[in-house]
Amino acid sequence: MTAHNDPQGSTARMIEACLGRPLEPGQMGVLLARAGVGKTAVLTHIALEALSQGKKVLHACIDELPDKIKVWYEEIYRNLVDSGSNPALLQTTKEGMISSRFIMSYMHHTFTPSKLQEGMRNLADQVQFSPDLIVVDGLDFERVGRKQLQAIQQIAQDCGAAVWFSCRTHRHMDVVNEKGITYPCHELDDLFQAILFLEPEPQAISIVVLKDHDGYQPEKDRFHLNPRTFLLDDKENGRAGENA
Repeated sequence: MTAHNDPQGSTARMIEACLGRPLEPGQMGVLLARAGVGKTAVLTHIALEALSQGKKVLHACIDELPDKIKVWYEEIYRNLVDSGSNPALLQTTKEGMISSRFIMSYMHHTFTPSKLQEGMRNLADQVQFSPDLIVVDGLDFERVGRKQLQAIQQIAQDCGAAVWFSCRTHRHMDVVNEKGITYPCHELDDLFQAILFLEPEPQAISIVVLKDHDGYQPEKDRFHLNPRTFLLDDKENGRAGENA
């Protein structure tokens, strides 16, 4: 099946394909991958998916310039256009990138839950903006503690938003807990309703679902992203479906 035959289009497919449904308000998900695999690109895809559904997105990037994040949005949006995604959803997505998305940038040593809350309060007061999805990209999970994550979750619960994080894993760290969650999330996995792992393969990037709500290591097919476009790879996923 190609994107042209998909009535919803690639914008509405990745999280739907992996989890069956988006996270609910107050719930948190984390995307695990080694450096350079594509965490920011995939988080941007998740954000675009939310925008395509008319939701509002706050993208908090750490140790990265907002202009670079905007380039990711524009690039993946162009890829969605080229893939033949649903025109109505593309229009909603494009409008959302203008009116329903805010990007806030922090240096790592300045980012705290209270700073995030302060920025959100300013957006609410100045432009009446309250997000449905908060993306936190670049948080150092080797330094962040449980209390900080719980504070972010409380902020999300208070404003009715879901949260997606990126988390960098390390090839040389082989610590894995009894539920199959790797360092540095191995002692924090209970805080997340969804945990996805990006694994580079020769022709694609594989998305492995490590946790889906209460289920660890669920029996789900791997989904594959095109490493050039960071969209679902219809050819690879179709082949997997045929072999299922």
